[in-house]
Amino acid sequence: MAESTPELKTYYGNCHCGAFKFNIKVPEITCLMDCNCSICSRKGYQWVFPGAGCFTIEKGEGTLKDYEFGSKKMEHKFCPICGTGVMGKRKGVQTGMDIGINARTLRDLDDIRSFKTNTYDGKALEPAYAPHPFKGPEPTADIENAEIYTGSCHCGNVTMALKTKGPLNEGHEHIQECNCSICSRNGTILTYPLATQVSIQTSSAPTTPYTFGRAMQSHEFCPICGVSIYIRKLSISPEHYAKYSDPQKDQKKWEGIMPINLRCFEGVEWDKIEVKKANFKDFGVKCEV
Repeated sequence: MAESTPELKTYYGNCHCGAFKFNIKVPEITCLMDCNCSICSRKGYQWVFPGAGCFTIEKGEGTLKDYEFGSKKMEHKFCPICGTGVMGKRKGVQTGMDIGINARTLRDLDDIRSFKTNTYDGKALEPAYAPHPFKGPEPTADIENAEIYTGSCHCGNVTMALKTKGPLNEGHEHIQECNCSICSRNGTILTYPLATQVSIQTSSAPTTPYTFGRAMQSHEFCPICGVSIYIRKLSISPEHYAKYSDPQKDQKKWEGIMPINLRCFEGVEWDKIEVKKANFKDFGVKCEV
């Protein structure tokens, strides 16, 4: 007896700002694929693969920016406005088998952190990725016996250093994964050091700022490879701050913190650190697209 064809379900997706919208038709999603390669690990990609004729662009065809590296067998496509990594398009394969969608962009999935994942060992593929060295000044924070972590976006346009009180697995820094609309799409795992603990250098192009909702901070990403780097606090009035923030939290203290994407750093003790799960999906101004 021939196997029955699974019923297809339509899922709708978009980048965060809504410049690019699409839908896919796939069997009900119960499992995703992640990858440990240099680009997927930085962007936190969670992959799903629609078949031939099952991917439809609703808005913004031609607006996504391409990024290629290594053997250039795949175009990584991201929104140049908000930085959302939307999809990958493989070269040299049959049409309909060439599209991978970042499931983080799908509006119909409740909390992507709850899905089972299968890991693809992309890190083992050749040519091996060579990390970009940090050549900027050391962070200015005066910390005795400090540990310094260095990292970069994927293309090396942005490099950074993070100075901590000791190894991250000792728990000196708060580390969290958030399910809000922007963090879930960017796949960021953020830590929240003082700005003096961080040094960021750009080479060929400054980071691109993206602001939305409460307009209190900008989400900065590399304009070349689309990797999310850090969150920059904006200069806002006390009235603006009071309107959207906890009145018990001092504005000056808030301004002195620089959330930064820990996925960008080399040598992070991922198997030993605790990544807290933050639930801010319904906090503040709702993101509408």
